[in-house]
Amino acid sequence: MLTLPTILTSQGSPMPPRLPPHVVMVRNKTGRPYYYLHRFRGTARAEPRIRLPDPEVEPDAFWLAYADAMRLPPPRIRTDTIEALFDAWRGSPEWTSMKASTQREWGRLAKKILSHWGSLEVKGIEPKHVLALRDHYADRPATANNILRVLGSVMSWSVPRGWREDNPCREMKALKGGDGYEPWPWDVIETARAELRPDLWWAVALALYTGQRLSDVLAMRWSAINAGGLLAVKQGKTGKHLMIPIHRDLRSVLDNVPRRAVTILTSAEGIPWRGGFQTAWRKHRPRLVVERGLVFHGLRKSAVVTLLEAGCTDAEVAAITGQSRAMVEWYGRMVNQQKLARAAILKWESKGG
Repeated sequence: MLTLPTILTSQGSPMPPRLPPHVVMVRNKTGRPYYYLHRFRGTARAEPRIRLPDPEVEPDAFWLAYADAMRLPPPRIRTDTIEALFDAWRGSPEWTSMKASTQREWGRLAKKILSHWGSLEVKGIEPKHVLALRDHYADRPATANNILRVLGSVMSWSVPRGWREDNPCREMKALKGGDGYEPWPWDVIETARAELRPDLWWAVALALYTGQRLSDVLAMRWSAINAGGLLAVKQGKTGKHLMIPIHRDLRSVLDNVPRRAVTILTSAEGIPWRGGFQTAWRKHRPRLVVERGLVFHGLRKSAVVTLLEAGCTDAEVAAITGQSRAMVEWYGRMVNQQKLARAAILKWESKGG
């Protein structure tokens, strides 16, 4: 996309775009800008004004209209830029196969990348540029790492399609503290048990003891619990089918959940949750959750960490959460080393060696 250059004042604030020759901008009574081509304005050779599209809203249309009015060859719109690459990626099967929620999140991150690099040539991006982009968001490590993930995926997608020969993100390391989903410590979980109203605590317990995403927790049905104490889950994001044994503490919670709908979880009014859970959660979540910057999805990581600390293998944890073993290992970086070391020594001592 071709855009007008922007310059800064001495104080660093943006000034209006520098307009090409013979283009003027006027504002109406409400302050809305309008753009016109007015050749030889103020002279005896002045030509009639020609209305142009807003260059800030429709930059490509502006330049095409300007070139036509000036009787110039139309400008060439480059097809080798980061913006062109992202446009192509959004039309690919890889993009269309994503869930709508993932598309929204990746689209939001893509806008951040394009705000910096949209007009740059794809082949000109080097690792040092990726590093600079990552470090620009160093004060928000979760955002920085998510931008790296999106950019790395798009660059990897571009290689076999001839956009460039390598992925400049391949050797780039994520920033520490940028997972975005810290596990909940047990003191916070106990606080949630004591402070939350029942319908919200039931959601916390289901997420914690099954290791599932919120969307899957809210969709769980009573009919999915069989006589053998297993809970059947079909994950919405991956489509995986899981049979999860119900933890004894979760069984105790479920025994106190009233059966008011086909879903296990309902609102305080007894209605299955749809779009209102997040609103209720933001309003009523425990103070400690807010103070420590924890999010609901962190309960999924809490399940992984707790299972690993209990001595479960990566494969055993993955059988419950439905994650890949690599993802379990990634989440497992938060495992309490002292607990595992103590358990290892106890196992060693029990063998008499």
